[in-house]
Parts: sequence; C-alpha cells; structure tokens
Amino acid sequence: MRFTIFTFFFLTLILFTQDSEAFRCGTPHLKMEIGHQPILEVPTAPIHPAAPALQIGFKRSFFAIDFTSKQQYTINATLRASGPHCYIFVEDSEWRETVTPLTVQTIQRAFDTTTPADPRRGIYDILTDDLSTPPDVDGNQKVILLFLDIREIENRTITAGYFMPIDQQRGILHHPTLGPIRSNEADILYLNSKFHRANSAEIEAVIAHELQHLIHWKHSPNEEIWIDEGCADYAASQCGYNLYQHIQAFQNTPNISLTDWSQMNQTHLLAHYGAAFLFIQYLHDHYGGTATVAAIIKNRLDGFDGITHTLAARGMSNKFSNIYSDWKVANYLSTWNLLGNVKTPFRYHTTIPVIKPLFTHDTYPASGKNRQLANFASHAIEYKVNKAGQEGLTLSFTTQRNTNVDIKVAYLYNTGEVLVESLPLKTTDGSTSLDIPTFGTSVQRLMFMPSLQVENQSFSQQSINYNYDADEGILGTYTTHVLPNPVHPNYWEIVAVPSEATVAHSLTVTLTYQNRTLHDTKPMVYIRNNNQVVYRYAFHLKPEIITTKVTWSITRGDTIVDEGVLED
Repeated sequence: MRFTIFTFFFLTLILFTQDSEAFRCGTPHLKMEIGHQPILEVPTAPIHPAAPALQIGFKRSFFAIDFTSKQQYTINATLRASGPHCYIFVEDSEWRETVTPLTVQTIQRAFDTTTPADPRRGIYDILTDDLSTPPDVDGNQKVILLFLDIREIENRTITAGYFMPIDQQRGILHHPTLGPIRSNEADILYLNSKFHRANSAEIEAVIAHELQHLIHWKHSPNEEIWIDEGCADYAASQCGYNLYQHIQAFQNTPNISLTDWSQMNQTHLLAHYGAAFLFIQYLHDHYGGTATVAAIIKNRLDGFDGITHTLAARGMSNKFSNIYSDWKVANYLSTWNLLGNVKTPFRYHTTIPVIKPLFTHDTYPASGKNRQLANFASHAIEYKVNKAGQEGLTLSFTTQRNTNVDIKVAYLYNTGEVLVESLPLKTTDGSTSLDIPTFGTSVQRLMFMPSLQVENQSFSQQSINYNYDADEGILGTYTTHVLPNPVHPNYWEIVAVPSEATVAHSLTVTLTYQNRTLHDTKPMVYIRNNNQVVYRYAFHLKPEIITTKVTWSITRGDTIVDEGVLED
C-alpha cells in the first residue's frame, strides 16, 4: 500500500497489554479510508529561523488527531523535561495524573543516555548511529516527545503512539474531504500517556519504533507499510526492547500475508507486525546485518524494488521472491532445529521464533480442500511417520494457476540431515505430485510449504485456493488396459494393474468427451486374488459418441496415474 508526502496518515504502533487488551494501530485504518487522497498545501508558510532553546515550563498548543472522527483537535501542553536530543511535552490534563516527574526523567534518560542494549547509548544515539539521522524541520536539533491522551477508535483498544508526517510540512494543508489540516511544524512523536505505565520499557519501545518512522520518512516518504513497520520493530529490537507479543502473534497466525495489510483485522494485526519484523531480521541475519537495514531505510525506492536495489548495490543480488521463499522455510523449519541439522539459509542467527506448521498429519489418507493462500503468505503441511513398518507416501497438490506459486519441500532423515528442494508445478496446469518411497524408512518427517508470490504491486491482493492429498504407500507404476466388451456393444472396461500390490489405494476414473465430462472421478473396483491385484472400472457409452474423441484419466487423489484416448 502506497502513500505520498502529502497524504494524511499516521505511523503508529500496536501492542498488547499484560491483560491482553489490544492496542489499535491507527495507521492502516486511516490509510485505507483516506490515505490515497491528495492533500494540497495552501499556503506554504515561510521557513522559520532555528528555534531558540526552550525552558522547562514553556507552554504551547499542538494539533492532535481524534482517531474516532479522523479530525484534528487542539491540546495544551507544557515542557516538562529537556535533554541533548529531546524535548518532553505533556498534555496539561495528563500531568501528575498519568505522567509524573519520574516518568519524564526515566523517558529522557532512555532517549538520551542508556538503553537495555547499551548502557552508554540512548535510543537516539543507537538509531542515528545504526540507521540514519531524523529530519529537523524546526531547526532545533531535537525530537519532541509529546505525551497526550490519544482519542481512540474503540474503548478496548489503545493507540500506543504515532508519527504524523504532515508535521514535516509548513502552514495549513487542505484535504479534499477533511478540509484544512494544520501542521505542528516540528519533529514530533505522539505517545499515549495511558499506555501501560508511561515510564515503562513498553513505552520506550514505542518511542524507538516511532523514531524509526521519523527517520524512514526523511529518506523514503512513500515506503510500503510492511517495510516501514518491520524496520520500526527492528529499531526497537536494536535498542534491546522485547517484541515478544508481536512475534508470538505471528507464531499463532503464520499464514498471513507479509506484504498485504489491507485485509487485516484487529485479531491479526499484531501478526502482521511480527511477520514484518522477522522478515527484516532475516535480512539482517543473511544479507549484511544492520548496514543493510540502514541502506534499505535510506533507499529512495519503495517496496520490493527498494530491497532488491539495496542488495544489488551491496553485491548481494537476489530476487525478492527467492528471499521470501528461503524465509518461509526458515520459519517453518524452526520446529526442526532440535530434531535435525537445519542449515543456512533456512534458520535465523539471532531471534529464533518457533512457528508450527498450519496442518499436521500422521494418519493416511489425509487431505485438505479449498485452502486459501494470500499473496506472499505461506502455508506448511507436515507429514509424520506414525507407526513401525509404514513405507512410502504419495502427495498431490492442485490449484487454479501454474505461475508464481512456489513450493518448497523439506525432508527430515533419521540421520538428522535436513534436505530442502523446490517442487515445480506442471506447465499445463497448477498441479504437482510427489512420490516418497523412503518415507517411513530413512525419511521420518516431511514439510510441504506452498506460497503465492506475485511481485507486481497491482496484484498485491491476489489469493489462490488449493487442494492437497496424501496417501500411504508407494505410488509405483501401473499397466493400464482399455478394453471394449466383445459381447455387448458400447460397453468398455479400464483395468489398471499395479507394479507392487502392497496397499489398496483409492483410484478413480474420469471420462471427458468434447470438453464435457461424461464420468467424473468414479471409483475403480479393487480386486485381489492371492497375490494378483487389479483395479477395474466398467462403463457404457451412448451409440452416438465417437470413441476416438473420448479421453480418460486414472487418478489417485489429485495425482494422475495414467491417461489417454479411448481407442488408443
């Protein structure tokens, strides 16, 4: 989702409290409703001279946002603390109610002096040293931390903080539906005074998160939401703050889209943050560390282009889809880290999430129908050996498209070795199959990981539905005979003889004539006589049907065993 310099939007952070009440992120809500409408600047105010140093007790008013009405309102605030890199203003009605002298003392110390990551560097020094410097629209070389009672959308949600890019403009701006919008003409981070305790580590994490938004805006004001939010959580992590709740949310909902936040809801919003953070962390781990993240932030290109251009400039050319594919494997193989030797690039070096597969099977046959997969989302289906003597597994996968679907398959051997390979779809349709005769002997587990990966931004909200089947035993080969009945005209039989008669499989027959289906997935009869096994299907055709135009196919689940034309 894109937005422009003059777009009326807010970069905010959402977290959970200890009692599990959700803090709502106002960014996507406002972007989706009004984010793509232009804002006209009328008129441009003159550039002010550098602001003089302010004294504690200085009073001024600020324009804030009401997240319910999406309108601005005015608050009165007083400067309560000042440090080398910050002014801390507090809304007058919140002073000594939710924000105390201890609050501002603690916040000023965290911003300027010390953090959990480095007792000698505050949030400002860590992020400016590691990432870049923020803008300085008011010329005072300080960032304003404004504590206020943010007006909320719902009673049970709290916006922890936000950055308002219109403050980087001057004068009055005009939105075509909202009317006049006033800039505070300052580098401001808006912080909710009712978020946890205002002098807690949680609010310090919010400050680091929002400061990254300010820095990122300076270099790439049109950045995609998911990259900006991922970098913001990365910034908080660099300062040593815990992002457990974001990571946990993604662990609980790992099938969400990394890039498309338009369909998010209150339940899954935290998972989007967790996914974005872990992807940026993965880039950090495998593509050059903090220097690469900083280069992404400073790159003027947005979205996929910004990432691939940054990596190419640093001598690490790779397609975004390839990186995403490796990342999804690293996520889902996290549960195998203690079972086998998962090699790079399929593991993290720093943060270690534990992301379970979406579906797990240990009895067969097993299947899934109409599973929905969003663009740049990934699923994982794990197959386990459940009994001694189990031998062989056959998989099939079908969807409605045969491009931009990436499938990775991982094998866990009883030696502890983990092998990962790509499984291509057939070029004629969106299907593929896999026969694993060593499943149950040398292969103990298998992870099947499909994802849709359309890099074209115009199709970012695409999704697919897919089906999968798994059957115990070895698919093997079949000798097929198509026989007309010598006694009764228009009667036919299809007989399939397996090369190995180990397990009874469910085989079906489909007949098609001139683009219409005559018989649809009809079961074949399983016949066993001592060691001889055959599958048989008998059928009748109307006299007017031209048999040379009748096609047949035998399938096991969604896997085609054999196919042909009737007379052949």
